[in-house]
Amino acid sequence: MKKNLFYLLGSAGMLIGVILLFAHCETDASEMAQLNAAAEISADRDLAGKPAKDLCLCVANQYPWEDLSEAEKAAILYMREEEKLALDVYKAFENKWNARIFSNISEAEQRHADAVLCLIKKYGLTDPVGNNAAGVFQNATLQALYQSLMAEGAKTLPAALTVGAKIEDVDIYDLIQAKPKVDNADVRAVFEELERGSRNHLRAFVKNLANADVTYKPEFISLEMFESIIAGSREKGGALCGTTCPNPGGKACPGGGQKGGKACNGAGSNNGKTCPNSGKACTGNGPNGNDGNCTGDGPKGKGPNGNGGNGNGPKGNGNGGN
Repeated sequence: MKKNLFYLLGSAGMLIGVILLFAHCETDASEMAQLNAAAEISADRDLAGKPAKDLCLCVANQYPWEDLSEAEKAAILYMREEEKLALDVYKAFENKWNARIFSNISEAEQRHADAVLCLIKKYGLTDPVGNNAAGVFQNATLQALYQSLMAEGAKTLPAALTVGAKIEDVDIYDLIQAKPKVDNADVRAVFEELERGSRNHLRAFVKNLANADVTYKPEFISLEMFESIIAGSREKGGALCGTTCPNPGGKACPGGGQKGGKACNGAGSNNGKTCPNSGKACTGNGPNGNDGNCTGDGPKGKGPNGNGGNGNGPKGNGNGGN
């Protein structure tokens, strides 16, 4: 009888232990699920999988080379450092809080920073990031913002998640503010990818905050826009460089005249070899193209722009190097 009693007590103890262990594991799993909730949408894959070299080739070859306005130059340089700010903050919080959302999003931010750098290289601008260490910025406004955000996010994990939402909030706002000043096709395409990525990131941070019973209120974009973004589904990427040329003119040729002229890509900044829209093969041999001959017979023949291929840009027919 005693033997049976001890057996029953031992079995009950083991059962209670298993229950407690299961409950503990379930709690841990629940907490981990909350920390990693929306991991599937926080890893914005718009530019992921595309090495920086491929991105730069895409930006250089799939879009026409167009003169930049001073406003466009300023917007590119600012967004380069703003993407660095996001990347630096998320990497620091990844190390401090060990939350997967920061590692996922920092990977996407690296791609975003690379895409802006491709614009800088294409147009021969001076990169404001250069070899600057994490947390070092040329722009005084971004430097001050970085210091403030780091101090805020160092307090608690929910505070760090709030900082993440705030960064995406201000990114979207700044990109929207830049839109009216940007008309170059490649700059607009990169900025639109950054904005779409930031909307995905904002959704991820807000979802994680909701799991921690914290409500984020937008500080930069309007409440109406914020609610519309949060109500939306994750936006898929891949729109920056598709299989057809995105330049105005609708042809699968990445070149053509200044400010959206139709495709005659010459061999100048657009690195092309044929002009499908003109019906004539030309490589250009004037200042706007590389060495070569033009077989076209347009109004400018073999004039200073080196192309008689009837490219139909605003500088007149045969302007293939632009």
